[in-house]
Amino acid sequence: MKKTSFIMGTILLASINFIVRSLGFVYRIILSRMIGSQAIGLYQMVFPFLMVLIAIPTSGIPIAVSKLVAKENSLNNRRGIYRLLTLTLGLGGAIALFLTVVTSLNIEFIVTKLLKNEDLYYPVLWSIPAISVITFSSILRGFFYGLKDMKPPASAQIIEQLARILFVLAYLYYEKPTHPVTAATIAIIGVTIGEIFGLFYLVLRFNLKRLLEIKTFIPPTDSKIFNVLKEVLYISVPLTISRLLSVFMQTINSILIPQRLEAAGYSAVAAIETFGKITGMAMPLLFLPFTVTTALVLNIIPNISEEIAVNNMKEVSYKSSLAIKITLLIAIPLTGIYVIFGQQLAELIYHEKEVGRYLSLISYATLFLCMQHTLSGILHGMGKQVITTINYLLGMLVQLYCTYYLVPNPKYGINGFFIGFIMSSFLIFILNLITLSKYVKLNLPFMQSILKPTLCSLITFLVMIILYQTLGGYLSSGLTSIVSLGFGGLFYCGLLVITKTLDLNQFINSLRS
Repeated sequence: MKKTSFIMGTILLASINFIVRSLGFVYRIILSRMIGSQAIGLYQMVFPFLMVLIAIPTSGIPIAVSKLVAKENSLNNRRGIYRLLTLTLGLGGAIALFLTVVTSLNIEFIVTKLLKNEDLYYPVLWSIPAISVITFSSILRGFFYGLKDMKPPASAQIIEQLARILFVLAYLYYEKPTHPVTAATIAIIGVTIGEIFGLFYLVLRFNLKRLLEIKTFIPPTDSKIFNVLKEVLYISVPLTISRLLSVFMQTINSILIPQRLEAAGYSAVAAIETFGKITGMAMPLLFLPFTVTTALVLNIIPNISEEIAVNNMKEVSYKSSLAIKITLLIAIPLTGIYVIFGQQLAELIYHEKEVGRYLSLISYATLFLCMQHTLSGILHGMGKQVITTINYLLGMLVQLYCTYYLVPNPKYGINGFFIGFIMSSFLIFILNLITLSKYVKLNLPFMQSILKPTLCSLITFLVMIILYQTLGGYLSSGLTSIVSLGFGGLFYCGLLVITKTLDLNQFINSLRS
């Protein structure tokens, strides 16, 4: 299988993430118009429940596969690669089967006691097949990431999204279901349909003959099986715990924030509206940079693991420093854009000025969020997933403390949540940076990595502000924002090249290596 260079792999995955998210964004708008708010509400109640279920088999195991496949590949151990793949498919399948059985036997309890809506019986029932399909496709994607063959999983993502969208919209268009439960159920079935198409594509790219010849992968008497299983669990368990903590914190926030806002004097309606504007509108915009950092993390884990396996710490240092530099080049200007142009962005997308105020406040965490994400990926590649989980837990405790004690204080109100969010992001970033510095000597010259990108960003902001004010008298507010942002992005890239913050020749060469 052809390897993809680190930079090219990151660009490919970031582009695919952007396409998939854009398709998903458009799909949600069309879906909401076709099935109505009640059906969307039912769908939104089931989808997070499904995400909690699949977090167990898909949070840690695919990353373990990516990391360990890269390790075995660097040692040219093809037998070890297929042993690992077969074992993890079996492990993931066993967990998915267990979750499937437990969910199937407890649907009544789930819909009446947990979700507290009996209309969700069929949507929950039809979400069950997705557990196994998503598990297997996630593990196969991890396999390709480990081989640094980024094209199959990237293509599979687009196939999944397109298959889901086409199935759901075609069914709704021709059948035109009038009952909200039926419409929500079709939307849930679409998730499984999309994943099936993506999985089928990955299996075809993998080579079905190899998959069927399992006896060549794991001899029945192979004593290494337990060692491999131990390695997989050592990597995957902390990552799964970290993911479940994140889901748990989202659940706690959804319950706690409205309650603590009411304690601060907000009405019940105002508290829910405020929470909705932050989590449903401001934060999705805040996490847009993760299109790039997610690509970096998926790419850096197998790359670092491969170099660690052959004890090439010089290359580990180079790739770690490169990943951090890329993150800084993106995160520094985006932090400023959100802070300065947050209100214009929110008004352009949501027609809500208050959302813009929330975005401008919470976006002070953008740089720390991006950095902690990239740093955690590097540490995962080095096998330090236990410490990253501990760092994450400490940060979440800070956020929980601020939400519980600051939000009900009328002096702070919802700003108490923002304080906690920024502080927790900063703490996790600092802890991850300190941890990484203990193991790797980073090459991050202050002038090139921080000062130049910051100065280029400040000049770009000034140009964007002047352009926005100049065009304001001739174009609509929305068009003015689009033109200013688009020109600002091009101007910033130009400044990076002019100031040699970004070396074009080095960048072009890195695409090939």
